[in-house]
Amino acid sequence: MSSHDVLAKLASLRHQFQQRLPGEYKRFTDRWEHWTRLGEEADRQALLHQVHTLKGNSVTFGFSELSNRAALLESALDARQHTTESASACLADFLTELTAAMTQDSTGDSATPAVTPSTGLLAQEVPPASTAAPAARPQLAYITEPDTTPDQTLLNNLNVQGYEVIQAPLSSKATALPDWVLVDLAESQGSVRRFMAPIHRWLKHGLDVIVLINELDFQAQLALVRAGVEHCLMRPVSVDQLLRLVRPRMGHAPEFQGRVLLIDDQEQVMHYYQTLLEASGLCVQTESDPARVFRQIEQFNPDLLLLDINMPKATGPEVARVLRLHERFETLPILFLTGDHQQAAQRSDLLNTGSDDLLYKGMDETELVQLVTARAERARQLSDLVNRDALSGLNNHGAVQRALKQAFARAQREQSPSSLVILDLDHFKAVNDTHGHDIGDQVIRTLSQLLMARFRCTDTVGRYGGEEFVILLPDTPTDQAKNLTDAIRADMSALTFTTPTGRFTVTFSAGISDARGYSSHLEQFKAADDALYQAKQAGRNQVVISPPVVAPAAIADAPDQPA
Repeated sequence: MSSHDVLAKLASLRHQFQQRLPGEYKRFTDRWEHWTRLGEEADRQALLHQVHTLKGNSVTFGFSELSNRAALLESALDARQHTTESASACLADFLTELTAAMTQDSTGDSATPAVTPSTGLLAQEVPPASTAAPAARPQLAYITEPDTTPDQTLLNNLNVQGYEVIQAPLSSKATALPDWVLVDLAESQGSVRRFMAPIHRWLKHGLDVIVLINELDFQAQLALVRAGVEHCLMRPVSVDQLLRLVRPRMGHAPEFQGRVLLIDDQEQVMHYYQTLLEASGLCVQTESDPARVFRQIEQFNPDLLLLDINMPKATGPEVARVLRLHERFETLPILFLTGDHQQAAQRSDLLNTGSDDLLYKGMDETELVQLVTARAERARQLSDLVNRDALSGLNNHGAVQRALKQAFARAQREQSPSSLVILDLDHFKAVNDTHGHDIGDQVIRTLSQLLMARFRCTDTVGRYGGEEFVILLPDTPTDQAKNLTDAIRADMSALTFTTPTGRFTVTFSAGISDARGYSSHLEQFKAADDALYQAKQAGRNQVVISPPVVAPAAIADAPDQPA
């Protein structure tokens, strides 16, 4: 979403809030007249709730003076006096400011949204969290001397990994090339000299150059270093080695996209902050009913929870205490969001409920987004330290076990399909015995890269141990899971690994089961493992689906509870 689109959406939400103010005015004055005439406690409570809500919403949408007047009236209404004198003294100023907000032109200074291009938050275009159109394949240029045979194995492997390789001549201008250039040198030093002028030219224009060489010739590499080359790979070139060099720096690698679960009973306020956070690159899931917090956490797996403090069904601190009852939620960061600056005095008490910080509606949006992003990123880093396999970068054994249990519980509760895929590399021991464990590690990393590139953020991909991997696909029938796994199997078998001891290919076998029909996640795992065994017995390099079992009767109206 562009900066212009974000600002337009924020302005639209503010306009919708402004359009609601005449109704708020009438509802308030009717309740006030009824309260002052009859003195009913229920009327005072209704007025108090309305003013409190209006206070928080007003500051969110830029009506700071209306929020201030509402805060004064709220304080008077909350005095629990037997007369209306204290509240009446604040009434006129509140109604005057409410009327001014209703009639204020959209360009009025006092109602200008706090987020403008000058804040820096929206100063540059931010790509959307998701888009219907597939992302463009990242490009690399591959350059050899004329009449030199290209390394087709390397080119094929890069293509399978999702990269578009442009074969270009040595005379190519920098403006005609993508940001990364692979220069494939022949063995002779004369080849290095012929490449020096083009390499100088490409580096001067800011391109990243990787040189592929056949031998450790000091003088040739010294010339490359003096030219400014920073990356040089010896043959045989591993696509795993190349991509570990390229991915973090070429701009096409995915950046951190934290997941934030935002719970607020005020829909427009919730969508306002959702727009702000998504504009910064965060992925935001919203929920207005705090009773659904377990289900949302289970389905969305957030890095951070952003909770409104004052909600009618359950307050933010109450939701936090409920979550902290469970060990699996003890480390989930929780930030409170409030429109009441007087709650600053209660900040230490709120932190004792398990919250990590207190943010204010109406605070500088750039600061709010930076705080939320930093907390989410730190939480992801800590989670990765505990849950990531060091070699593959995938979820480790323990993380897969926990995710499998949660996915199974959700599938049983909702009676929805949930596929479990167990895949195992074929004849992997022979790879280690013939080519060495370092090459075996390259195979593990290469398959891991394929898996990470093909599945959704809601799926769980993990290395279960050794050469065995597990994939959890919620809301996915087994036939769809088989199609996805088969596509990856075909790509993996098309890759060629080149080593000093020769070239080879690797395949895998897989088994799939659906959670429905089993009484535990362990039974589902055994069914997928049995299907994997059948695939191995049938000749390997294939995917087998476990036969479906008769599902038990659907669990009607199952309560929402932590898995």
